[in-house]
Amino acid sequence: NSETIDVTVGIWGADAGLSGAEDPVLDIIEKKAGVHLIPQNITWDDAEQKIQLWATNGQLPDIFAGDYVGKSFFYNWIEQGVIRALPEDLSPYPNLAEYLQMERAQAAMQDGKYYMIPRQTYGDISYSVLDRNIVYRWDLAQKAGVTKEPETWDEFREMIRKIIAADPEGKNISGITATQPGLLAGIILPYGNIVDRKWVYDGENFLPSYFAGDMKAVMQLARDMYKEGTIEHDIAMTKLDTSNEKFLQGVSAAQIFASSGPVSIYSVYEKYWQEMYGHSVLEDVKIAKLYPGVDGDKYYYVDTEAWSESYFSSSVDDEKMAAICRLYDFLYSEEGRRLVSCGIEGEDYDMVDGKPVMREGVDIREKYPVFSNGSTVTSLAVWAADSWDMTIPSATPEEFRQLNVQRHQDAVENGTLPEYYDSVLFLSTPLKNDFVMSTADDLMTIMMGDEPVDKMVDDLMANYESKGLSHMITEVNEAAKAAGIEP
Repeated sequence: NSETIDVTVGIWGADAGLSGAEDPVLDIIEKKAGVHLIPQNITWDDAEQKIQLWATNGQLPDIFAGDYVGKSFFYNWIEQGVIRALPEDLSPYPNLAEYLQMERAQAAMQDGKYYMIPRQTYGDISYSVLDRNIVYRWDLAQKAGVTKEPETWDEFREMIRKIIAADPEGKNISGITATQPGLLAGIILPYGNIVDRKWVYDGENFLPSYFAGDMKAVMQLARDMYKEGTIEHDIAMTKLDTSNEKFLQGVSAAQIFASSGPVSIYSVYEKYWQEMYGHSVLEDVKIAKLYPGVDGDKYYYVDTEAWSESYFSSSVDDEKMAAICRLYDFLYSEEGRRLVSCGIEGEDYDMVDGKPVMREGVDIREKYPVFSNGSTVTSLAVWAADSWDMTIPSATPEEFRQLNVQRHQDAVENGTLPEYYDSVLFLSTPLKNDFVMSTADDLMTIMMGDEPVDKMVDDLMANYESKGLSHMITEVNEAAKAAGIEP
């Protein structure tokens, strides 16, 4: 390709990763695909609102990423021609074609076409336990007289209450903060065996897990924790940077982390911890174990092997689409995967016995702008594979990577994985496509409410019923039967 095609990219931190600074890794990616990548920035705080706004007023970037498959507007975008499908013939792009054999990509096809490319997050579903973690200040817990790590929600709450009461550093310390308000649901819903955003079978019907689990127990736990301050009172307003700052400074006793697992505390905190406290963050911080739910089983956050997807604006013409396919085909090649995991061979890593080994002292996140902010073009195709695949070399020290190994082991050995049906999740029916469940907002509203939890849950269910919940469930079950989907 002698001609380079301009492609706009909307993904978290795009402006940092595509800053225009000299970047040999980005140069290789662009040259292989024959593209020039231009950022159209979104942040963790505004992504979905911005994308929906751009979709409405025709300003979508050529490529954008987000967690949209199965949501009502995903089907509307297809119907209204907002996004375009991948070409039907993918034979020129063998790596991409092979990758799209992934179950999630297959299950989400509409009219026999791919309208998105999953951004693989994990090797299998049990790794999604890494996606929601609570980290807490074990050093402050010990100063407050706690001698053993908590094994249950009650013990955890007791520990946080003790830290708040003792306030060992005199900072008016508060309870759990989170990098985003919506993350709270992923931590609390499993207490009632609710697998958010999944469809389950209750013995008679397929229905959203949200309506099949013990919603009252979940909401009561959240309310109790909020009232006693073990969940901090401004959690609804929380933002990534302020949350990190509060935990680092010892103003929050615990924090909910998303994605990449406990290993994230290395990239976020280690450098600052060493500067502020004179030792590793691992000496002061622990990761909460899986706590039993209301029925005694240890359920955990379950999402998908690919928590988000790449999409393509319908304004992309065939020539640009071919360039985009070349880009993804390269990113899914052996060479491309190594480039975005390890940098440049012979400079950042060497091949030893057929495996890449990082060179001493190399941190590609510091060295190349395209890796900055941890999420840019390098994760368009695959999200942080080194968080779960321990065969991929990583600039992250081994002791931190082991946190993820242990967390995953906890899920496999002690956790319970409910049965759910993605084939039903991705069914398109008129009522289902328009039915909106706001699980994270519901949790916030009831948690912060003043009326009895039972009454608020009953009112919530009545509200969903008035929006056609039962009719929607009936329609979906008829569609599932017609499609030959059986429990």
